Amino acid sequence: FSAYIAEFKKNNVEIVTGVLPPPDFANFWAQAGQQGFKPKIVTAAKATEFPAAVQSFGPRANGLSVEVWWSPVHPFSSSLTGVSSAQLAAAYTQATGRPWAMPLAFKHSLFEVAIDALKRAADLKPESIRNAIRDTNLNTIVGPVNFRKGPVPNVAKTPLVGGQWKKTAKGFELVVVENSLAPAVPVKDKFEVIKA
Repeated sequence: FSAYIAEFKKNNVEIVTGVLPPPDFANFWAQAGQQGFKPKIVTAAKATEFPAAVQSFGPRANGLSVEVWWSPVHPFSSSLTGVSSAQLAAAYTQATGRPWAMPLAFKHSLFEVAIDALKRAADLKPESIRNAIRDTNLNTIVGPVNFRKGPVPNVAKTPLVGGQWKKTAKGFELVVVENSLAPAVPVKDKFEVIKA
């Protein structure tokens, strides 16, 4: 990544964003540090979505940002169990000893949608189940899932906010720092530029 980093430095780049696998981002981020490249904002989807990957970046993980599809502060509950986002994340951490991760709730919501569709299907014929899924309008642990509303048929958008990894006594925590597209999700801290 040396050629890219040299070009970024030459052009006073302050914001870096992209979609990179964790090993590639780890190499880039380590080389950036070695070569004195210090952007103010770094958003690396894929590479910074999971706690284990972020922990592996060491102290320089502090301040990295990423889109947040779900977190314990999302104000939603399971249509199956009534468990809140905070309760689901805490139960997962207690049961596994690992921090929560965004896919946790999305996997849970798949069961919510499937069970809801099966309950509403006229019968168990594939066409009936397909129609019930198509007609889904359900409040889930990841927010409303409405396949009729769209943005296009058979697609549901769930709330998306901005997060930043912040150093804590336990390592790094993903904190919601921006919610302009989903004001129902509370902001827990302010966004800060990277200081390292």
